[in-house]
Amino acid sequence: MTEPTSPKPNIYLIGLSGTGKTRSGRRVAELLGWPFVEMDGVIEDRAGKSIPRIFEDNGEEYFRNLETEILEEVAKRGGRIVSTGGGVPIRISNRETMKSSGLIVRLCASPEVIHQRLVSAATQRGRTLRPLLGDDVPIEKLRNMLDEREEAYASATVSVDTEHKSHDEVALAIAEAWLASGFPESND
Repeated sequence: MTEPTSPKPNIYLIGLSGTGKTRSGRRVAELLGWPFVEMDGVIEDRAGKSIPRIFEDNGEEYFRNLETEILEEVAKRGGRIVSTGGGVPIRISNRETMKSSGLIVRLCASPEVIHQRLVSAATQRGRTLRPLLGDDVPIEKLRNMLDEREEAYASATVSVDTEHKSHDEVALAIAEAWLASGFPESND
């Protein structure tokens, strides 16, 4: 009788909105040949509505519970690049789930660069996807949010500064962190 095998480890990308988790995550998934999971998209599919609408109709607690549920499902599957929502690491249980099932990589940039990226993205989309920041994404709110979440984001094994890097450069840095982590031999 063979023992059940654990799922392959995941690579979890954490950080505030605007640090490049989704775009860089897609690139590192292509680089490593792994499936990519964008948690906010999964949440919207599962709920049948946009994240701002979930906050409006059901509240933040409901949304955070959906995040936790989906994170636990992804952790059990393994072998994925996971772009988490900016608030996923706030819950200690979520940090423990990620730590026990993969490598946590924090993507970071200065509040000024994040602000510029978010304003540009909101203009391109014509709407915000970040209900806690609002449509105008005030820079002071970004600074406060970064300060409030510092402990949660500091749980990452590795940090990658995305400020002056292309998504390809960030993806390469993530792949290099993966190779240096000691996890790869369990992902063959």
